Amino acid sequence: MIEGSSKKTKVSIIIPTYNSEKTLFECLKSVYSQSYPFYEVIIVDNYSTDGTLDIAKKFGAKIIQAKSNPATARNIGIANSIGKYVLFLDADQILSPSVTKECVEKCEKEEANMAKIPEVFIGKSFWSQCSALWKNCYQTSVKDKFQGEPRFFVKNRVIQAGMFNEILLWAEDYELYNRMKKFRFKETQCKSVIFHIEPNSVKKILLKLFRYGKSMPHYSKSTRQKFFPWIVKNSVLTFMNVLAKRSTNPLVTIGCIVLLFLKVNAIMLGLLKTYLTLK
Repeated sequence: MIEGSSKKTKVSIIIPTYNSEKTLFECLKSVYSQSYPFYEVIIVDNYSTDGTLDIAKKFGAKIIQAKSNPATARNIGIANSIGKYVLFLDADQILSPSVTKECVEKCEKEEANMAKIPEVFIGKSFWSQCSALWKNCYQTSVKDKFQGEPRFFVKNRVIQAGMFNEILLWAEDYELYNRMKKFRFKETQCKSVIFHIEPNSVKKILLKLFRYGKSMPHYSKSTRQKFFPWIVKNSVLTFMNVLAKRSTNPLVTIGCIVLLFLKVNAIMLGLLKTYLTLK
């Protein structure tokens, strides 16, 4: 607990981890540099074998180890949290200094139950820059003019909505958001941003997309939504936006297009594996 936080509205920051040592230090450094005393940080770790836990211990975070995917880890974090609000953060994300403060103030003032936080993707290697370009273009092309998705919630409202669907490995946050909208929970929008560090290697990027592909049929079955036309439409809009930015860095633009081809194949392989398993 941060000194002086007992007089503030309590916020629990929940971070799922698995072999996250390469990004967790920057993530936690940004958390502990927040202008608002957040009260507690909960690391839900899927039995990492690298230095993840050592980093978490150095920062004094509460650590829970459990066999979990991100959705399960967040639910475990909720069950073990004591804040009025919960902020869900990934280990490869960096908070700008005023995120927590702005979220609390806007939710309290507007009586909102969740807050959208804009996300800016960044890359430190060539391929991660290519991936970041695509995702930033996706944000501006598709997602309500870069509004981001809710990551900050009134905890009891998340519980009321049924928490995260633990079957899903893809779009579990979006699925929860849609359920919360059905409850007509009020939402707000923050200006402070979260920076998202993209993986440095093509292999890591493609393995993530392969896992997403495997989970997409489960999402469709759970929500009864047809996701494929939605993905194609959004991909076309994003591709057009990428081409429009070609003058910024032509080489990264070309790499982004190449990566798109590889990512589509990774998703299709994941889809195929799941469909064959279901048969």
